[in-house]
This record gives sequence, C-alpha cells and structure tokens, in this order.
Amino acid sequence: MGQLADVGLGREDLADDTAHRRRHRGFEFYVGGGLGAVPYQAKLFEEFLPVEELLPTTQAIARVFARLGEKKNRNRARIKFLVDDLGIEKFKALVLEERSGLDQDPRCRQLLREVESYHEQPLKSAGEFPEKGSRRFQEWLKTNIRPQKQPGYVVATVTLPLGDISANQLRSLADIVRSYTRETVRTTVEQNFVIRWVSQSDLPKLYQALEVACLAEPGAGNIIDIVACPGTDTCKLGISSSRGLGAELRSRLATKSLELDAAIQALHIKVSGCFNSCGQHHVADLGFYGVSRKVGGYAVPHFQVVLGGQWTQNAKAYGLPMVAIPSKNIPDVVSRLAECYVNDRLRGESFQDFIGRSGKVKVRKLLEDLIRVPGYDVDRSYFSDWGDPREYSIGDIGKGECAGEVVSAVEFDLASAERQVFEAQVLAEEGKIQAAGETAYTGMLYAAKGLIRLEVVDITDDQDEIMSQFRSKYYDTQKFFDPFAGGKFANYLFAAHRRSNEGYTLDSSRRLIEEAQLFIEASHSCYNRIVPRVAKS
Repeated sequence: MGQLADVGLGREDLADDTAHRRRHRGFEFYVGGGLGAVPYQAKLFEEFLPVEELLPTTQAIARVFARLGEKKNRNRARIKFLVDDLGIEKFKALVLEERSGLDQDPRCRQLLREVESYHEQPLKSAGEFPEKGSRRFQEWLKTNIRPQKQPGYVVATVTLPLGDISANQLRSLADIVRSYTRETVRTTVEQNFVIRWVSQSDLPKLYQALEVACLAEPGAGNIIDIVACPGTDTCKLGISSSRGLGAELRSRLATKSLELDAAIQALHIKVSGCFNSCGQHHVADLGFYGVSRKVGGYAVPHFQVVLGGQWTQNAKAYGLPMVAIPSKNIPDVVSRLAECYVNDRLRGESFQDFIGRSGKVKVRKLLEDLIRVPGYDVDRSYFSDWGDPREYSIGDIGKGECAGEVVSAVEFDLASAERQVFEAQVLAEEGKIQAAGETAYTGMLYAAKGLIRLEVVDITDDQDEIMSQFRSKYYDTQKFFDPFAGGKFANYLFAAHRRSNEGYTLDSSRRLIEEAQLFIEASHSCYNRIVPRVAKS
C-alpha cells in the first residue's frame, strides 16, 4: 500500500548495471500519500531506487520535512501537505540536495547485508493440496488460502470478525503457528492474521486447530470481511457506530454469502465512525463514514456513502462521498447497490468501473428514498444507533417566536450546500474541472452563510463579507471548532477563499470537493450544538 503512506514502496524490480555487469535490486519509491479526512495520492519520487539508497533517501526526506514542515498547525504537520505545497519536482530537488550532503553510514550497509542474508524457512516439508473435507472446510480453503510461489506451500488467513480476538485466542493462535511454521505470522491492514509457509498437507489439521480456537471463520477478503474502526464504542472522535454497522452487515451478508454472485462476494466494505479514514473507507468498493443530521429536533446517526474507491493496484483510486443516509438504512444501500451491479454490469466490469459508467446522478437517484427519516413518533429505531438501544440524542429545538424561521433557513442553506458539492462531483465526472472546483467552493459558502444567519439574518452574498462574518462569529469565538480537530475545517473554507481566483487542476478540484464535504459536515455538527441554545433564547 505504498501510495497510502508518507513514504512508501511500490513493486520490487531488478535493473541492469552494464558498467559493472551486475543487477541492482530496487523499488518504485513514493512520497506524500495518506488517507485521513482528505486523502492524498502519493507521488512517484523514483521509478527505480536501489535498495542501498532507501535509508539515505528516507533520512533526507525526514530532514527536509523537519526543516520545512508545518510547525504551528498540528493538523498540517504531515509530509503529504509539504509535498502538495511545494510540488513533487521541487520537493524532490530539495531531498536530492539534502541527500548529497549526507555521509555514508556503515550501519546502513550492515543492515542491508543482514537483510540479504535472511531467508525464511518452512518447518514442514511441502505437501499436496487436500481434495476432501467438510463443506465448511472447503469453503475456508476457497476464501482463506492463497498459494505461495514455492510449490507445496500456502498462505493461510485467519479471519477476525471486525478485527476482534481474545487473549486466550491469541495464545492459542501462537501455539498453532509454532506447530506448523517457524512463527511466520503477520497482521494485515484488513484486521486479520496471515500465516505463511504452511505445508498444503497440513491444511486439514491447521483448520481443525483453528476451529477449536474459534478462529476458522471463512470469508477472508470478501464482502463479509468488513473492516471497521472502533467508532463510538471507544473513540472520542466517533460520530456513528462503525462497529455496530459492521456487525449488522456481516450478520446479514453471512447468512446468504454462498448464494451471492461471485462479483458481489469479491467486494470490500470498510466503515469509519467519523470523517477520518481509520476504517479505510476511501479505498473501499463500498465505504461509509459516520456523520449526524438533525431531524425534527433530534440528532439521527447517518453514514456518508463513499463509492468509487479502489483497493487493488496499490489503492489506485479514492472514492468520493455520495450522499448521507440514516444509519438504519445502510443495509438497504448495500443490497440495492449489489443488486444493481449484478443486473446492470457489463461482462468483466469491476464495481469501480460500473459506478463510473453509471454516473453519480443515477446512483444517487437509486438511493434517494433512503435519505428520508420517518418521524420520531413513527419509528424511533432511526434515532438510536446500531448495537446501542439508547437514544442517539433527544435535543428538542423548541418553538421560539423567530427561531423556527431561522432554523428552517439554516437547514435550507445546509441542504443547498450538499447539493452544490454533489453537483461538483458530477461536473468533475464530466471532465469540467474548473466548474467542479468553483461549485464545491460555492457549496462551502452556502454552509457558512447558513450558520451566519443564526446571528446575522440579513447576511449578503458578498464573499468577503461572508468570510469576515464567519471568522468573527464562529472562528474567533471558536464556536465552529471541532472538539478534537479545532479550527481545521474552518481553515478549509479560508484556504478555498484565498484560492478562489486561481485555476483548478484535477487534483486540486477533487481535494476541494473532499474539503467542502467535510466543511459541510462540520457545519452540521456546529448547527446541532448551537440550535438548542438558539431556540430557547
């Protein structure tokens, strides 16, 4: 996953050194990537970087970042922001200049010699793949076993539902791994374990041992193998219950997993409890991140639906948020999208290509009726989250003489802001990059203006006045500040305003669309905090 990292490696390769009649080992070298609230695709630093240059180059990058990286705003203290600000060519020139001044470190060469001399060895002799076994065993073989390039050996995946494993299970797993391998076990970014160098002939016994430890779940890497962050269970940043939703989706999908079309079984679902991408929602076929909405005076847990992400090819593409759906309707979102994909896809068409061909307008129309929330007295289940019977919120906004009109105007502006950002996505999809950036910025202005209405009812459409009023009423007073991210999202607005007269590129417009959506989500959160006080004043 090199393109997701601050500094990452791509494919390993060999290059001919004709002068010395030998071959060099090296890697594609990337820099400046990362997920987070707004994902950044890493830039290719070198198509081929010899292994002996990996550590010195990384050290040079660290020195450049230490010298020029953000010092005041911790939210921007990331290599990805520095690379974006400088551009990859200027950043690379600074790194190479820094690298030229570094002395050769003998420890680097020693480390490389140790790496070259290290070779993993199997514990058991290579064997034949088993042809018989129970239906459950055969299902596990199909989803959890991958062949190694060494004949007779496989990699076995231990599926952990939602990434959970008990202390006793972990001890059992350690014993199992020692029984069949030389402790060649690793964790994965999909919250599972993989055991390497398993002899094929040991698979029946390995499965039985895992089954005793309740670690023999099939479905690794398919639609029921859902990745979810802790969400509201334990994380202070959690907005919606990512684990609760993940458990519900897994339960529903597992009952019919064998009946699902093969193309559906291969999809990835990833869930984050907030806008940060701890659950990796940006690189999922079906991604969701937690948000909240005020409906009839009550907070309702929602998830933004993120489509178009690509998990394969080193996370080649990031998805964009499509629409916010009540948490209790997300299982229906999954069912509808899966059904539509099975019925309408072209032969061999991937889910990402299908979503791109269908277009965001068609996909949103498919989900339009799921946006609606029934009244509190009609169905109260919508006002609690998955796995938590308590009310998500009971913040009645009241009925003051003028607050009702102000609140409805604010909600109208926030809804208009979301429509603008969606329109920006459609424009970007059509290749109208400049219009997409301008429309995303307009959406931010609508949201800011909506909040300002709470204090200045007759706010004009003048952009500079909106900026001035928003800064004085919400930024300087810290009313808009996120409890943990501070003024991060307000700074998205100010930066967009400063750059509003500049041209947009494909990358900058896409990033602005992401930032606009996050600013609008922050506006919803701010509004939800303020409304009860406004209504009762």
